[in-house]
Amino acid sequence: MRLLAFGFAALAVACGGPTVGDLTSQEVTLTVRAVSSSPDVAAVGDAQGGLGVTRAFLSASAVSLLPCNDEIAPLVLEPRGYELVYQPPFRERITTAVNDFCGLRVDVDPLEQNATEGVPDGASLYVEGTDANGDAFTLSSESSFSLLLETEEPGFGKVPLLLGLDVALWLQGLPLPEDMSGMATEMFDDQLHDATRLYVDENEDGALDDAESTPILRAD
Repeated sequence: MRLLAFGFAALAVACGGPTVGDLTSQEVTLTVRAVSSSPDVAAVGDAQGGLGVTRAFLSASAVSLLPCNDEIAPLVLEPRGYELVYQPPFRERITTAVNDFCGLRVDVDPLEQNATEGVPDGASLYVEGTDANGDAFTLSSESSFSLLLETEEPGFGKVPLLLGLDVALWLQGLPLPEDMSGMATEMFDDQLHDATRLYVDENEDGALDDAESTPILRAD
């Protein structure tokens, strides 16, 4: 049940955050999930003229919320795997003394402890679904890299956050024929950067409404 939400509550103290005595009522929520800005290119769930994504998985060695003050250590989430297509999405909350964050980093890595049933061994990224013709496809990668989303002050603080991986951008032009598998993997990795964006989920429903569709941060 925790696979789709970033839970920081215990780790805020354990991984370099404020001490227990410093904690205040400041609360930050963060949910991560697959979204789609163009369902006709790639939709979450059933295909709507393009790809239909029925499963998406990401293995991370760490997820870090980055305070605007460089003298404050990041709040770091321990390694785990994330199922990105799941209903309903789950949300975790952290209480922290930090008032302003200026970034978020996701370290994508294939880790044995993040192994998940149905995902190829050693995969850091995995997607399955159907193409426009209804034929099944899978995409996977064993790459390691970081997704960094940063801004200058003022950053963001006590707002409900949604980290969305836009499958319409991530999977654009994919899948490729089997004899182009090397190029497909490169596109699969590279396009994830442009597809990763942070939004404010004003009504905390775990979905992006029209009024929430403008990201506050984009991955470099």
